[in-house]
Amino acid sequence: MTKINIIRWITCLLLTFPQLSWAQTEYSLSLKEALQYGLENSATIKQAKYDQQKAKFKEGEVMSSGLPQITAEGQYQNFPNLPVQILPGELIGQPGSDVEVQFGTAYNANATIKATQIIYNQSFFTGLQAAKSSRELYRLLKVSSEEEVLYEVSTAFYTAIQLESQLAILDSNLRMLNQLEDLMKVQYENDLVKKTDFSRVKVNKANLNTQYQSLQAAYDQQKNYLKLLLGMPISHQISLKKPANLQDISLQSIQHEREEQIQMKILEKQKTLTQLKKKSFSAGYYPTLSLFGQQMWQGQRNEFNFFDNSQPWFQQTFWGVQLQIPIFDGLKKHRQIQQSKVELEKMSLQQTHTERQLDMQFENARKQLTNSLKSVKAQEENKELAKEVYEQTQSLYQEQVSSLTDLLDAEQAYRESQNNYYIELINFKIAELDLLKAQGKINTIIN
Repeated sequence: MTKINIIRWITCLLLTFPQLSWAQTEYSLSLKEALQYGLENSATIKQAKYDQQKAKFKEGEVMSSGLPQITAEGQYQNFPNLPVQILPGELIGQPGSDVEVQFGTAYNANATIKATQIIYNQSFFTGLQAAKSSRELYRLLKVSSEEEVLYEVSTAFYTAIQLESQLAILDSNLRMLNQLEDLMKVQYENDLVKKTDFSRVKVNKANLNTQYQSLQAAYDQQKNYLKLLLGMPISHQISLKKPANLQDISLQSIQHEREEQIQMKILEKQKTLTQLKKKSFSAGYYPTLSLFGQQMWQGQRNEFNFFDNSQPWFQQTFWGVQLQIPIFDGLKKHRQIQQSKVELEKMSLQQTHTERQLDMQFENARKQLTNSLKSVKAQEENKELAKEVYEQTQSLYQEQVSSLTDLLDAEQAYRESQNNYYIELINFKIAELDLLKAQGKINTIIN
């Protein structure tokens, strides 16, 4: 096949099956689907998982120091000149003189195996407790990351839905203005309306087009931000499914019981780790008891024949117990313990402050949700009223009873009331998220 035929064949295939080119990169997401995707692919959650795995291996590292430590080593020595020792002449019947004697062999080799085992070390046991607590801390941090992703993705999703609704409103208004422009054009050509009235309609249409383009850019940027939160490549295309119950609003979430927030659990675990750190410094005053042993094989040759089985290898074996008792370290451990005490006091203060902060967020979220519900109801009534005024003004204008100014003002008021309604509706949904987060129940949003 020629290059031209290949290009034609590929073009025909894409035109026949256009979905093939987008099958891997286009997603249509509901809120629940977006949340599930975020929990599986968010970079923040993946980092928290890596930290959790690292803490698991760290616990194993600490535990390994309490297991037997075994090392093996080998050494080969060659002496072109044997070392000389000076001996008194009395040993060989030459009193009053020094005799130079060479000891050893030209070729020496040895192999050694050493083993140590901790019998008692308080610092080890405390470190093992700290490693286990650290692993639990990173589990809590992962849960915190998941809750944060659920909140941020939900907020970004609702904001995108709000912009999408505003685009739909502007699109509907543009279609109405197009119809009005067509009507005005015919009337203007038949000298039924003034040129200024016709021009005003065109100006309003141009302004709406500009607003639509700006809003479209903001909508695209918001979807890109949502993709970033989800851990999705920016090049992928997404469309959002508007929740079927978006306009169903109530104060049901206020009735939920408040649970202990993950922030307090994290602070409590961090405080436990600090207490173990202080305990570890105190453990430095305890003695350490260890068991050790060594097995060594040594070969001494005047010729390099270490692989000759008829030549002997000399063994040396010993084992023992070692006790280390700390006596004085220049008050180093004492200073470290004092620092830990100060750090514990600081963490207690942080716990109190965080608890009060969470109480404030809970109370503010409850009040905000109640006020937001009232605002949604008011804007809904205002929207219906503005729609009624616009439809009446449109009828009066067609009957030439109302002026173009009244019609354009009514159209603008109706458009603004629609926008205000959707803004307040999304504000209510976000206030509901804030309350669920303050109640420690943000994870229920996925259900």
